[in-house]
Amino acid sequence: MTEHVQADLEDPYKFRVAAEIADLLSFYETGAGTPRDIVREMRIVIEIYCTATYPDHFDAEDTLRSIVAKIRWSSEQHPACALLDELDAIHAYSRDCERGNPAGAGEAEQFDARELMAFVGRTLKIVGVKTEPDPRRIPIR
Repeated sequence: MTEHVQADLEDPYKFRVAAEIADLLSFYETGAGTPRDIVREMRIVIEIYCTATYPDHFDAEDTLRSIVAKIRWSSEQHPACALLDELDAIHAYSRDCERGNPAGAGEAEQFDARELMAFVGRTLKIVGVKTEPDPRRIPIR
């Protein structure tokens, strides 16, 4: 069960998003990838999704942290308010991988594979990529 991601190869922005989503899908389906890279890609995909979907409310430079803060500040007035709990949970899980955060850069990486898989699934759901659990999937250790 692989969903193909359409990308306009003439637009490097769209190509990058498609590549990041493909990496997340690959991890979700097979466990392939480095956990820290997968977490960074989750953040990138969500940041791009939010800034592209709500361009009047987010800037291209917004990080997941600032996106969550802007939604929280606007409360129910924000068009993305229904996403706040999910975005906040993903941010809390992945904050050590935030752009420009040197604190998490050198630390020993401890990622629970099943927990990371669940957060990748939540990320894909937010951006509208359908996933179905594959009972044949080999569990990650």
